Amino acid sequence: MTPSLQAHINSGKSVEIDGLSFFYLEEGKGDEIILLLPGFLTTSYNYRKLVELLSTHYRVIALDFLGTGFSSRPDGPLSHRLQAHYLSPFLEKVVGDKKVHVVAYDYALPILCFAFKEHANQFKSLSILGGFMNLPKFKFYFPLHFLRLPLIGELFSFLFRPPLLRFFYKWFLVKKTHHFTSEWEKTMYHLLFEGKNRKNTLEFVRNVDRSTHALREIEEGAKNFVGLRQIYIGEEDYRISPKQTEYMKETLRTSSLIFLPCKHLAMEECPTVVYEKLHYFVDSFSHKKTKTFHFNKQNKD
Repeated sequence: MTPSLQAHINSGKSVEIDGLSFFYLEEGKGDEIILLLPGFLTTSYNYRKLVELLSTHYRVIALDFLGTGFSSRPDGPLSHRLQAHYLSPFLEKVVGDKKVHVVAYDYALPILCFAFKEHANQFKSLSILGGFMNLPKFKFYFPLHFLRLPLIGELFSFLFRPPLLRFFYKWFLVKKTHHFTSEWEKTMYHLLFEGKNRKNTLEFVRNVDRSTHALREIEEGAKNFVGLRQIYIGEEDYRISPKQTEYMKETLRTSSLIFLPCKHLAMEECPTVVYEKLHYFVDSFSHKKTKTFHFNKQNKD
């Protein structure tokens, strides 16, 4: 076990709901609460830098979805409906009746939209990191489309271990100038691909409902949410198509699009920039300085 993984475990907390254990990080104090949700090939560990920065001003919570990281593996499939179902009771257990600002990375956005259908009143604002909503038209980026393939995905997943795991992240998910340490690589291997975690990661990637019915539910949930919302996208993030971004802007009824100096893993590549943008957004919201936010590529720095 790496020192960073041990520190991650030691700083984490857990709460039990329906016999399932939910692992999460929690740091900081304050009236405003920020919930950080991971997506594909990530866990709460990937938010560790952002948690440290945000916790100087806010109470920050980073969750491991069921079957990922150190949260329990349920008996049923790891579907986005299941994950969405437990978001509300998790928040009730951890923050009570307080509303939270939520940051959704990648696949966490459709999960969150399912939760919005019934429990949109638990959230104050929405910040999207490299997210997508239109599941029927979503093109799974590399290496996801290989991991989703029967048999081939199983064989391919065995390559996600040191020293190759760093290669996949570095070449396809982050800018080439970003450096991952061997300790980071070993930690990510343990969290996502070692032992039973490999099977859970594959199931999480594969159990995506891409039906038109699921899309209607996502759209209904998005329309139920009434708080402020903003979209972050990396300048070099070609994993998410422009059509997905336009669809999000139209469905969520927002023109707030912020470009970040990164590829797809903003919380790992440029946590300080993300912190500054989020801090301004949440602080402005809490002080009611403005009702809308409009960003363009010129104010990315």
